[in-house]
Amino acid sequence: MKYLCLILLATSVTCRFTDDLYQHLAKDNANKNLISSPLSVEIAMSLAYMGAVGKTAQEMRDVMKLPADKKEVARKYKNFLTNLERREKVAILDLANRIYVNDRYSLVPEFNQVVRESFKAEAEAISLKETSKAVSIINKWVKDQTRDRIKSIVKKDDLRNNFIMALLNAIYFKGQWQYQFNTANTKKADFRTADKKLVPVQMMSLLGTFRANYVPELDAKVIELPYRNSSLSMVIFLPEKVDGLPELEKKIAGFSGYLRSQNVILKLPKFKIEFSTLLKDILMKMGIVDAFTKNADFSGLVQAQAEISKVIHKAFIEVNEEGAEAAAATAVVISYTCASCTPPPPMEFNADHPFAYVIRDEKTTYFQGHFVKPEQ
Repeated sequence: MKYLCLILLATSVTCRFTDDLYQHLAKDNANKNLISSPLSVEIAMSLAYMGAVGKTAQEMRDVMKLPADKKEVARKYKNFLTNLERREKVAILDLANRIYVNDRYSLVPEFNQVVRESFKAEAEAISLKETSKAVSIINKWVKDQTRDRIKSIVKKDDLRNNFIMALLNAIYFKGQWQYQFNTANTKKADFRTADKKLVPVQMMSLLGTFRANYVPELDAKVIELPYRNSSLSMVIFLPEKVDGLPELEKKIAGFSGYLRSQNVILKLPKFKIEFSTLLKDILMKMGIVDAFTKNADFSGLVQAQAEISKVIHKAFIEVNEEGAEAAAATAVVISYTCASCTPPPPMEFNADHPFAYVIRDEKTTYFQGHFVKPEQ
């Protein structure tokens, strides 16, 4: 049996699949800091779906909520990726797909043409005669696409003799906060973990005007932190209860509750998360089974009997005073303009216990995760 290897990176065109997938990831990593891009998983699995046939395609279609008409899937991703290009003015949001094929095999021509046109996924042949060289070629692409944030994704063992191809997706985001934190205000503070421990953390603080609210149905405070000159923002969900994150994460999928503009005293930890996982077991639990067995049918993808051996997901995030990554500093002065009335007291948003977050625009969630404890 020959193998396909799906490789997913993040440093959604969404549907319920991404929400369902995140629920599994959040539950399995309840006690670990988490950064993920369910969108990245969706795209790479959709690449594989374009070459799936029969029961294999049916299971993928049912779980991923995809149309039976693959031309419709192709149109969806072509429109999504085209609209993404050069959309951001200051923030960087890049998404790339690539296929590396063992040079002893050939892609089905129709598949190759469709994914090149709709997923913008170029296919490149690599020789396995020198496995180290093949590994370095794939890892260099990963490193380049994620600006050195993810330095490697495959090892020699992943490119064993029965390797056919790797389908890769990478998403990279870098943005500056619209309202940046002053580093002089970052102080050591206690972070309260769900198991009632106090752990020191570098806590950023800022008084600013944000869209925020207490949302009763979530029993949580929600705040939107916009990125400068960007359509993207980070939305943070802070449960009222210190141990309330697991329940909260079951409810936040597709959140579109009302957030009002108000003055907020914001306290948010600086944090950096690196995350890596294998998704085969989760995807099988969700119902994609045939694709991982000898019964798999990817005859629309490659002219060989093939199954998926691994689905690898790696992600990285860093949140600091300037934004999602280091960037130029700016100063923002916020003043109250009503001279004859008393401003309402500012809302306090103190993220000193486990919280969830997403990076999204109005239509798509690109990254999602939670912060449960400072790294020692």
